[in-house]
Amino acid sequence: MTNNDWQLPKNEKEKLKIIKDYLKVSDLIASILLNRGIDSIPKIKEFVNPNILNLLNPFLFNDMEKSVLRIVESINNKKGILIFGDRDVDGVTATALLHRFINKMGGNVVYKVPDKDENYGITKKVIEYASVNDFDLIITVDCGITSIEEINYANSLKLDVIITDHHEPRNMLPNAYAIINPKVNNERFPFKNLCGAGVAFKLIQGIAEYYCLCDYFNQEIVFVDLETTGMIPGKDEIIEIGAVKVKNGIVIDEFQTLVIPKNPISEKITQINHITNEMVREQGIPLKLALQKFVDFVGDKKLIGHNIIDFDLKFLNFYLKKELGIHLNNPIEDTLRLARILLKKVKDHSLNTVAQYLCIYEDPNKLHRGIVDSKICAEIYRRLLIFRNQKIKEIYQECLPLVAIGTISDVMPLVEENRNIVKNGLKLAQNSIVGLITLMKSINLNLEKITTKDVSWILSPLLNSPGRIGDASLSVELLIATKIKEAEGLVNDIINSNKERKNLSDSGIEYASSLFDKEVAKSNKIIFISSDKIIKGTTGIIANRISSQMLLPCIVIAVEKEFSNGSIRAIGNFNAVALLENISNILEQYGGHKNAAGFTIKTENIEEMEERVLKYMENYNINDLKGSIVVDALLESLGELSVNNLKIMENILEPIGSGNELPKLLIKNVKIDSYKKIGKNLEHCQLVIKKSNKSINALFWNGGNIIQQILENNTPDLSFDIIAIPEINSFQGNEEPRLNLIDVRLKE
Repeated sequence: MTNNDWQLPKNEKEKLKIIKDYLKVSDLIASILLNRGIDSIPKIKEFVNPNILNLLNPFLFNDMEKSVLRIVESINNKKGILIFGDRDVDGVTATALLHRFINKMGGNVVYKVPDKDENYGITKKVIEYASVNDFDLIITVDCGITSIEEINYANSLKLDVIITDHHEPRNMLPNAYAIINPKVNNERFPFKNLCGAGVAFKLIQGIAEYYCLCDYFNQEIVFVDLETTGMIPGKDEIIEIGAVKVKNGIVIDEFQTLVIPKNPISEKITQINHITNEMVREQGIPLKLALQKFVDFVGDKKLIGHNIIDFDLKFLNFYLKKELGIHLNNPIEDTLRLARILLKKVKDHSLNTVAQYLCIYEDPNKLHRGIVDSKICAEIYRRLLIFRNQKIKEIYQECLPLVAIGTISDVMPLVEENRNIVKNGLKLAQNSIVGLITLMKSINLNLEKITTKDVSWILSPLLNSPGRIGDASLSVELLIATKIKEAEGLVNDIINSNKERKNLSDSGIEYASSLFDKEVAKSNKIIFISSDKIIKGTTGIIANRISSQMLLPCIVIAVEKEFSNGSIRAIGNFNAVALLENISNILEQYGGHKNAAGFTIKTENIEEMEERVLKYMENYNINDLKGSIVVDALLESLGELSVNNLKIMENILEPIGSGNELPKLLIKNVKIDSYKKIGKNLEHCQLVIKKSNKSINALFWNGGNIIQQILENNTPDLSFDIIAIPEINSFQGNEEPRLNLIDVRLKE
């Protein structure tokens, strides 16, 4: 028993009913979705079938427009562009993505990634290389956000640097030409958990819009919607004007006013747009003033609306002529007409129907108001432009499989934007680039159904291995290869690297494990291991394995002559970056995420680091190191866990991974019918769990001693509450449901 907190599931009956009725699923599956925040029909639609059109607008990034224009300048002028990446899978996929794309756009582009003897992040040596070789621009991917001195050095050499990164920034940011990182303070991009390849893909999206949507990129466009008392200008009146000024899909200004009509608003009209006579009396302005303000807001910009030609424009020009003696001569475009051309299968082409078809889900109660309808129209227009542009579709189809691999490999939460990227990226993988197809075929993956497990257990270690023990450029070269023969040779080299990496990692883990007792004696709150027997490039793997096993933060350092490199991995609420910040004055460099970080330190300072880390942990509450277990659903009967039900559940939840794991189920009042300790050191346990008249096989990894102690110290008829993850166990062509135990408690 681990004494973890158990966070029990919600029981909101109305929302559960919405999910059950819409998806036609069991109470169990509905409860799982509800407890993951999938509690409305729009959220259900996006979760079950995320659409590429719903990928967030890249120009939500503060510095995106600036970055795109700077990169395009170098591409168009044939100036040298150096992409500098990281050696892990996220870094090499990000590097390959950007290199492939800029090369296709005609850019003069070269990449660099650190080899096994170089530290993480851009260095002065790399910057000098760029300067000597007449590069015009450096773009970092998956690194750079903490490289303050290095960027200052680049500036002194008149080199522009665009940083694309996703790691935690420090209090001071580098003085780069532009920074694209969702975690920077005051960054308006709403999704903060992109990986490095995800951030690089956002940059590609932005550049693609420059080249593929020439009439749209950087143009200020006004989208307008009128609310009226009827359909006939002259007879019926304008009661609201709403408009938004949009640039690159981002609203940069808004105009809205209610208008005082001469005649009362009918109850029928109020039911449609929710505008009452009281509202226009208290908030409205005279029509002439409203029109003048609207004309001033629009200027000479293009006007777009849904049914603007046959409705809004007729009302506007009728009353503009009557009140101001003028006529609109602005360029006009109508999303209704565009939708009728492009969306032949849509049953009708009303604003809401088109929006729903393009996966824009707005609360129906908010429709038929000027600003809301104008914003929906703006998004419809943007998506229609992307929908009809074959070149942009091809760019997405090529990029998304690599972004999906980077996202899974960097253990990013598979929610929202990442879920969209990964679900669509894995679908597209079977028609992916030459290098990736060659690699997947060589290891006999089923190309028609690539899973997150295939990526995290097979593809990721392979692509990771060259950077861990040798030259990460092997993986980049594979992912930018254009010839099958070239790709086949690179795949062979990578497979050999992975064998060597695995041997080094296994021996490192075995050696580090031998030091457990010694390290736990120093502190029961953290494991600190440093040794020259541990190979640089394996520290992260070793630290992650130990942290997961011991349920404690773990620091592992590969000791070398002058400088040593280390990794820290943690679970629960522990902040690895905060610890490194506390001792930053003795570190050469550091960076990372809350639960995973890396650093470089002078070897002579390792002893001081250990002392300061142990001191830092003294005041740390050990309960804060333990993660709460969030229960997805209460399982009433083991009979619900049929193979068919589990397949339905997995199909709905896929892609399964960090942030969207297989569900943790609370099963109350069970008995342990039998158990057997298994594993090399008998550390695991195989059990039969019984509830009422149903039994199910179970495994408890690293739980052998826990179960043994509980059963030896208590009566045989004892009942337990357990948290377990259900899975399908396949063996020799047979399938059966099985549980993986996470935690166990004596029944209260």
